[in-house]
Amino acid sequence: MHAIRAATGLVILSLAIAACTTGGQTPVEGPMESPVESPVETSAAAPFAAYDRSEPGVGDAALLTAILVLDRGCLYADSEGRRWLPVFPAAGTEWDAAARTLTMDGRTAVLGQTVELGGGTARADVITSAPEGCDRSRVWLVVSVGS
Repeated sequence: MHAIRAATGLVILSLAIAACTTGGQTPVEGPMESPVESPVETSAAAPFAAYDRSEPGVGDAALLTAILVLDRGCLYADSEGRRWLPVFPAAGTEWDAAARTLTMDGRTAVLGQTVELGGGTARADVITSAPEGCDRSRVWLVVSVGS
C-alpha cells in the first residue's frame, strides 16, 4: 500500500512540475494536418480572431463542441449557453465569405453547424488580430478543428 501511495505522489508531483513548465496547459503533440506556412491576413472579410502559432499541433488538449455563429462581424463558438471567441492560428486559417466556411489546416467548419474545437481557454492577450468590437471576455485558443 505504501508503494502505491509513493507512486501516486510521484505522478502528482510530475504533473505539477509539467503544469508549471507549460503555463498550466497540457500540450498536444504531433503535427496537425496540412500545415500552411504563410499567414492569412485577417480583415473585415475575415471575421475570425487569430494568434501566431509557434509550434503547429501544440496546445491544450481540451475539446469545445460548439456551433459557429457570426455576430456583428465576429465569429463566435456557442456552447451550452456560453459564447466563446475562438482564436485560430493566423497561418493556415482561411475564411470563405461566399460559402460561410472557415478552413484551418485543411479542415473545414461551416457557419451554423456544430464543430469540435481542440484547444483550451486563453487570455485575450494571445490575440494578434481580430475584427474590431469582438467580445474578448471568454477566449478559446484553437489548435485543431473537427466536426
